[in-house]
Amino acid sequence: MKKFFPYFLVVLWLIFIVISVCAGIFEFQEMLAYDFLLRHRPTQQVNPEIVIIEISDDTLKGLGRWPLPRDYHADLIEILSKNGCRSIVFDILFSEPSGADVRLELAMKESGRVYLPFAFRLENKRGEAVAQEVLGGVTDTLKSAVYGVGHINIFVDNDGKSRRLPLWVKRNDQSWPALGFLAAAHYLGKEPASIAVPFDLRTGIWVNYPGAWLKTFRHFSYLDIIQSAAAAKKGEVPRLELSLFRNKICFIGLTAAGTSDFRANPVDPVYPMVGTQASICNSILQGAYIRRLGNFLRVLINFMLFFIGLWLALKLAPLVAFACSFLLAAGYIFTAQVLFNIRGVFYDIFFPVSSLIFVYSGVLLVKFFREVQARRLMEKELEIAAQIQRNFLPADLGDLGELKLRLFLQPAKFVGGDFYDVILLDEHRFGIFIADVSGKGISAALIMAKAISLLRILARDALDPGKLLSVLSSHLKSDLDSRFITGQYLIIDLRDYSFIGASAGHPPLIFLSRGSGRIEELIPASGPPLGLVDNFSYTVVKGQFLPGDKIFMYTDGWIEARDSQGKEFGALRLKEVLSRLTDQGIDNLLAALKQAYEAHRARALQHDDLTAVILERK
Repeated sequence: MKKFFPYFLVVLWLIFIVISVCAGIFEFQEMLAYDFLLRHRPTQQVNPEIVIIEISDDTLKGLGRWPLPRDYHADLIEILSKNGCRSIVFDILFSEPSGADVRLELAMKESGRVYLPFAFRLENKRGEAVAQEVLGGVTDTLKSAVYGVGHINIFVDNDGKSRRLPLWVKRNDQSWPALGFLAAAHYLGKEPASIAVPFDLRTGIWVNYPGAWLKTFRHFSYLDIIQSAAAAKKGEVPRLELSLFRNKICFIGLTAAGTSDFRANPVDPVYPMVGTQASICNSILQGAYIRRLGNFLRVLINFMLFFIGLWLALKLAPLVAFACSFLLAAGYIFTAQVLFNIRGVFYDIFFPVSSLIFVYSGVLLVKFFREVQARRLMEKELEIAAQIQRNFLPADLGDLGELKLRLFLQPAKFVGGDFYDVILLDEHRFGIFIADVSGKGISAALIMAKAISLLRILARDALDPGKLLSVLSSHLKSDLDSRFITGQYLIIDLRDYSFIGASAGHPPLIFLSRGSGRIEELIPASGPPLGLVDNFSYTVVKGQFLPGDKIFMYTDGWIEARDSQGKEFGALRLKEVLSRLTDQGIDNLLAALKQAYEAHRARALQHDDLTAVILERK
C-alpha cells in the first residue's frame, strides 16, 4: 500500500484537475488572472471611425437635469446627420413616451441611421440567454423610425465586474443582437448573423476592452456639439469642427457622475456602459477578439504543467526544484501574457500555477516525511552505535590505591571521536590514555574504535609512553588517510605515585597542587599528532603526586566551546576556573567545570566532543 500511495495521490489530483476545469471551481480566481492579463496588455488600437458622445456633468449643467428633454436628442440627430455621421447609436433607453417624441421620430426617420437599445431580464435556459421580460425598450412612436434595435444586456460576474455580454438574446422566437454588434455589422454592410464571431451561447462574448476609458476612444461632449451647431448657425466660430463626425459611428451615452450607468470592468473600477458597446463594435470592425481555450485544452495544459512540475520535484534537489518550478511558472505566465497580447487567447493562470505549487509542496512534504522516518531509523542506529562506543570505554574505576579517578565523555553528536582508556600494565602500574580524533561523528567514531583496539594491544608491551605513541602512530598512518589523532599517555606507578607521560599534538594536562595552591601545565605536545609520521621520538616527562594533588587531562572541546557570539571558552578561562578549585574534591571540581562550560555556551550548540580524565591522590 505504501508503495502505491503516492501514485494514488497523483491520480486523485488528475481527477481533481478535470473536475475543477469542467465545473469552474476556480473561476473567480481565473477571472482575477484574466484581469491581470488585460491590465498588463498595451493599450489596443481602436478604429478611428468610432467616437463617443458623452452626456457628462457639463452637459447636465448646461442643458438641465437628467433625463434631458428629447428635443435635444432630436437636435443632436439632425446635427450629426447633417455632418455626414454614418451611425448614431444611443445607449439610452426610450421606454416611456414623451411630448417631444413626434419631433424625435421625425429626426430619426430623416436620418435613417439611428440605433436604439432594449434591455431584458435574462435567464440562462439550456445554455442560451433567453429574455423573460423587457425591462426597458423603445416606445411605439419611435419603433418605426429607428434603423436598428439591439440589446444592451451584460453579464455581471460575482465580483461585480462586467467581462462578457450575450451576443444574442432570444425572446419569443426572435433573436436580438448586442447593440454594438448590430452597429458594426451594418457599418460593414452585413447582417449580424452573417458575421462569424467567437462566442458561446452560455458565456457570451468576451468584451475586448481596448484600454482605460480615457485612453482609447475619442470623446466629445454632448453639450459642445449642441452649442457648436448653434454658434455655426449664428455665423460664430464653433467650439468643435462638426465635420469631424463624417462617416463616424457615434455612441451616445450617460457618463455624468452619480448616475447609474457605470460598472466595474477589468481595466477600470468605474466604466460607463456606453464604452462596453463601443468596445464590442471596435472588436468586430478590427477583427480583434478574445478567445478562451476550451475545457479539453485547459485540462491538457494543466496535465502537462503538473507532470513537468512532478518530474522536477522528484528528480532535482529541493532548492533546484524550487528554482526550476519558479522559472517554469514565470515562463508560463509570460507566455500566457504574450499570447494574450498578440492573439487575444486567454489561458488559465491561477490553477496551472497552483498545480505547480501543489506538486512541489506535496513532493517536498513526502520527502520530508521520508527524511524524518529515515532520520528516526538513523537515530536508533546511532543510539546503538553510541552504546557500542560507550562499551569500548572503561567504566569509572573509582579508586586505584590512593588515587581517585573520574572519567567523563560527552559527544557533540550521538557518537564522537574523543576517547580515553585505563590500562592495567602490571600489579603496580597502569596507563591512562586520552585522545581526540580529527573531525566528529561516525567517521571519527570508527577511527576511535580502530585506535583504542590497537592501543590495548600495543600498550601491554610498552612501558615507555613516548615509545608507545611512536609505534601507535606508525600503525595508524596507513589507515587514517590524512586524518590524525591527538593523544596523551600517562603511566602511573602506585608504589611511589610517580608518573611519566608523553603527548602527540595534544593539549598539556593541568597539574593542581593542593599544598602550594599552584596550577601548571605539564607534558606539552612534543611531536605531531598520531597517524601523520612514522617512528617519531616523543619526549617523556616525569612527575609525582603528593597528597591532595590533582591532574586534569582533557580534549580541546573544553577550550574551544563557543557562545552564541562565537567567542571561545579558552585555555586561560579553564585554568582560572580550576585555580579556584584546588582545594575541592574531584567530584565537585568536575561539576563546577561543567557548570562553567554550560554557562558560557548558553543556547549555542555543543561545538566539539567534551572529554576529561581527573586524578587525585587522597
